[in-house]
Amino acid sequence: MSHYLLLLALPAIFLGWTLGYNNMSAIFGPPVVAGIIKYRTSTILAAIFIILGTIIGGSAGMKTVSSIASTGVIMAVSASLGTAIVVLVLSAFSLPVSITQGIAGALIGIGIVNHTTQWGIVEKIITMSVIAPFGAIVIAYLTHKTVSVFYNRIGSIRVKGTFVRLFSLSVGIYTAYSFGADNVANITGPFIGAEMFNVQQALIFGAAAMALGVLTSSKKVIYTVGSGITVLEPFDAAIALFSEASTLLIFSIIGVPISSVQAIVGAVIGVGLVKGTRMIDSKTLIRIISGWIVTPIATGTIAVIIYSILKIWR
Repeated sequence: MSHYLLLLALPAIFLGWTLGYNNMSAIFGPPVVAGIIKYRTSTILAAIFIILGTIIGGSAGMKTVSSIASTGVIMAVSASLGTAIVVLVLSAFSLPVSITQGIAGALIGIGIVNHTTQWGIVEKIITMSVIAPFGAIVIAYLTHKTVSVFYNRIGSIRVKGTFVRLFSLSVGIYTAYSFGADNVANITGPFIGAEMFNVQQALIFGAAAMALGVLTSSKKVIYTVGSGITVLEPFDAAIALFSEASTLLIFSIIGVPISSVQAIVGAVIGVGLVKGTRMIDSKTLIRIISGWIVTPIATGTIAVIIYSILKIWR
């Protein structure tokens, strides 16, 4: 890869960093807030298994993202940079952001300007984005009901605590792996469409950027997801993570990247439903959903502005 292309790839690296920075909440957020895993330990584990998940299972969604609109170098750079800027701004307000919706909104916005948007792909992504959180709710609800039967039969408090710690650690690793496999396409997919990266280069760059992001992640966002939606006991936190990871893995196999934040929010809601809907903080939930609505509009607008400026300077 030439130094020129490496320079142009910086927005993708920047986006990958913001993805890890903002979405650490969706990997180890609940157990960190519940006090069963230390914050720094969780970031190191997340970084390691994001890299493994990206390299091993991250190629499936590349085609979907790169096909949203016909992409050139300027379009890929503009979409990544526009999305990264929005993610950073919303992170400053402690709001978890849907990177999938962000990069899709950016590509759609520029695609509309160029009349190259593939609306069939867009419809597929929107449909899956709507299904994903509801799927996570169902998985969390059923998993909690099933596993709690075994958990409640454990008589020893000490054994229960050990079970939850081991379960949480295993599920967090599983989530990090699924996160990497599902999200790398959002970072480097447009650059593959622009023929700047091959798949192997895209996986390596995406993995490194996301890993760096989680190592420098936002505690504020972690606590918004981990404690702001519903009160989570350690066992509930582990179930929420398992359900999120399972949702991500299912959609990564399908080849359609989804928002890890949507998955964890759905999972937390599913756990909250088991415990009673009164435990769900509707105000926090509305703030998060509002962020999802604002994200694609904002990224689309900013990406078009950046794209227009770069075309003039070209």
